[in-house]
Amino acid sequence: MIFESLVESANRGELILIVGGYCRYHVRCDGQLTIYEIISLRPGAGSEMLAMLKRAPGAASIFAKCPADLASNAWYQRRGFARESEEKTRSGRVLNLWRLQL
Repeated sequence: MIFESLVESANRGELILIVGGYCRYHVRCDGQLTIYEIISLRPGAGSEMLAMLKRAPGAASIFAKCPADLASNAWYQRRGFARESEEKTRSGRVLNLWRLQL
């Protein structure tokens, strides 16, 4: 399943692969760029990928969901994302919903 998703994203041009990180995303017709996965394995990789996302054609905002118990939430906040709300998964895990207007 994950390999099929990666191939689909790559075929749409919505996959970022850099040294120390990767991001899979989608830009909707209404301009919302949704981050499906973003993984940073070295300092600065996340910021490098965010800079690339900000230049994605047609993107008016960047949207991401992040489990509330992860330190990654501070990363979104430091980079100007606004926490819109939260939601619970079927398993009961709380997710923060973040948006950055471009």
